[in-house]
Amino acid sequence: MSVTTSARRTAGAALAAALLTGTLAAPAAVAGTTDTAASTPVAATSTTATTSTTATTGTTATTGTTAATTVFADDFESGTVANWTRQRVDGNGSITAPAAPAGGSGLAARFSVPNDGASYRSEVAVNALGWGAYRFALADYLPADWVQTSTETIVAQWHGYPLSDGSDTKPPIALTVKDGNWRLKVHWLTGPTTVAEAVIPLGTVQFGHWNQWAFDITWSTDSTPGAITVYRDGVQVGAHSGLNNYHQNQAPYFKTGIYRANWNPAKGISYPTGGPDVVLYSDSVVVTRY
Repeated sequence: MSVTTSARRTAGAALAAALLTGTLAAPAAVAGTTDTAASTPVAATSTTATTSTTATTGTTATTGTTAATTVFADDFESGTVANWTRQRVDGNGSITAPAAPAGGSGLAARFSVPNDGASYRSEVAVNALGWGAYRFALADYLPADWVQTSTETIVAQWHGYPLSDGSDTKPPIALTVKDGNWRLKVHWLTGPTTVAEAVIPLGTVQFGHWNQWAFDITWSTDSTPGAITVYRDGVQVGAHSGLNNYHQNQAPYFKTGIYRANWNPAKGISYPTGGPDVVLYSDSVVVTRY
């Protein structure tokens, strides 16, 4: 890692420290099943104490009465994405780990998908980490020349598994960009193969800016409600309470990168091709279990 500290990595380090120091409140289950969205961002506040500020994989700290354990982390300083369980490129895109943009120091993951009529995915994934309560923190950067479009782009998602009839389905939780706006989409079952959806607006995208995200997720079960709280740059921007997955044998697994479903040639959806590649940078991924 470079000895030079950029504004992005300073913010990232502060967020990583906040995961265990309680600067952002630890995730907790929320009673009830009402879908909610924060209409006005509110500052995240601390409700816990801590005995450690370490944020390396496998480290355990005590935050109030809650033990917090970092179960996955990658800052891409290895120059690879080898820490991730899977890497997938559909079409002619790429996944690399070059120097971070925007004057940042060190390395970051770079995902690209060309608009060539054949490409639609460039992602990395880590296997399911189990049920319970987690904080997923990461930084991402959408370049200033990002082409705004009504074609939805998933940039982070928590994915499930085929349904009882063998059909694939939408990710239980997805962070998306559409028409220059951030959105969180949440899906759950209302029948064996019937999927319900909540769309939660998260604000306008600031292009050419490193976003510091934290997603507090308590997975719902057949007998308990779940909860999601979303922070961007230390400010709460959205929330959802109630069902938030398909209650399958395994918890959803985490992916980040670029996925444009409507560009999949198998869907037969026509769209204008040409123009610049879709590019996203990701960095400072830390997953903490509570």
